[in-house]
Amino acid sequence: MSLLSGTLLLFIAWMTWRVWKFTLLPLTRPNDPRELPYTIPFIGHAVSLFLNSTAVLTKGWNKLSGSNRQPFALQAAGTTFYVISHPKHIAELSRNTQNFSFVEFSVDIVKATGMSPGGISKTYNLDPDILDAKVDHFKHPMKDKHFEHLNRQLHTTQLSPSSENNNLPSLDQTILSWLQTHLTIPNLQQYSLVQNGLEVNFYEFINTVFIRAGENAFFGPVLARNHPGVAHDFRIYDELHWRDLYLFPPFLAPALTAIKEKLTAQFKHYLALPKEERDKQNPSWFTPNFELALDKLEVGDQDKAVFFLMLYLATNTNTPKLLFWCLAHLLSSPAPYLDKIRAETSPAFTGDELTDPSYLLTPGNCPTFEFFYLEVLRFRSHSVSARVVTADTVLPAPGSFLLRKGAKVLIPYRVFHFDETIFGKDAKVFKPERWETLPASARGVVRAFGGGKSICPGRYLAEREVKKAVALMVRRFDFEVLAGEGCGEWMPKGDDSRPGVGMMGIEKGGDFRVRIRKREVA
Repeated sequence: MSLLSGTLLLFIAWMTWRVWKFTLLPLTRPNDPRELPYTIPFIGHAVSLFLNSTAVLTKGWNKLSGSNRQPFALQAAGTTFYVISHPKHIAELSRNTQNFSFVEFSVDIVKATGMSPGGISKTYNLDPDILDAKVDHFKHPMKDKHFEHLNRQLHTTQLSPSSENNNLPSLDQTILSWLQTHLTIPNLQQYSLVQNGLEVNFYEFINTVFIRAGENAFFGPVLARNHPGVAHDFRIYDELHWRDLYLFPPFLAPALTAIKEKLTAQFKHYLALPKEERDKQNPSWFTPNFELALDKLEVGDQDKAVFFLMLYLATNTNTPKLLFWCLAHLLSSPAPYLDKIRAETSPAFTGDELTDPSYLLTPGNCPTFEFFYLEVLRFRSHSVSARVVTADTVLPAPGSFLLRKGAKVLIPYRVFHFDETIFGKDAKVFKPERWETLPASARGVVRAFGGGKSICPGRYLAEREVKKAVALMVRRFDFEVLAGEGCGEWMPKGDDSRPGVGMMGIEKGGDFRVRIRKREVA
């Protein structure tokens, strides 16, 4: 067969597949969500999602979803994803947890992170009664008796302000003490790009410092003492781990695979240290109890290290970025915003010490600060929730769309944050004062920390930590941006090209230099 003949046959086969896939097959399945066409079988939109997932989703919304917010389908590396954006369809996903399983999606993610089949069998696939018997020392009523629910209950016990065990205040105080100690010019000098004075690349600086704050809160000082490079390595992982959300095979994400293996090895070494040494200085209730649960379930050392990597990710992926955007928007906004926030937060301080942190969180005390925080959440969050379809299911009206068993469902909440019917015609503009007149229900539209079963249990701690850190930094420091020609011209673009579990990062090359000086406080 000549090259020309082979090429012609290949083209005919490809055209036959394409006509069948995107013209004839949809006629036989009129209730299936329409699928965004792609060129290469199996690969689908994997490469496009890799390069810019938001562009792919936007193309799907514009071509297939429309103003009615109909669901549509994507193919990526052999996996079908349904993208859901209608509020009634999202409500059905939250209600019908049997047919739309977050647990199944969690299993996919722990597999992608490096969990062995044996580790999954000992946790997610364990018989419910055996699980209940092994971890009965926690004395918590476990709905459905599933490992995912145990994991969530442990997080809630640590992080919820309504938890009867009240473990949040002690962790909160630990973080505040760390911030009070470390947020000084002498202690921050190690991050400076110059010897005389404190000049930093701001995004890198904020992320590194506050990853270390979260690391200390959940792992104590032992991890940093034995593995000082974890915070740096995590920043690399944090930029790449979104690919696991789309279940990219390792050959499509070699850099992600390499950094996961490096971090997992470091956590494995950390866990090999005497438990008494690690726990003695660990202020977290959650971490030692989570490890105890894994030990009771006889999880192996390698799989425990994978779980600890995921814990580190959950602890540190959102808060530093949220803090960065709060400060960056303050520095790029007209001076009265910063002046007002300094004035509003002043009663919480004695000198430059934050002596009454509860003042910052009391409704009505700091309205400008609160509106600013809400607008940053709305404008800079990029969270995506996901589920696995466990049985063929027809969504309720509008429409009668059939979602097929085995597919994944994505809910990109960011689309709601720019709904002009709620936030006005200027929804694409950063405008904190809009919250002065918005109804209270508008706050529920902002899903910066996800929603439903997958809502982040650390959202309360994140708000407390960020508000205290912002108040401390604007109280103690003056900032001079050493880039751009005018107010806000240096402001980096948010990286909305990839999905996430909360706050977005910045576009590559968007970091900017800031000079930080001690501010004299009367």
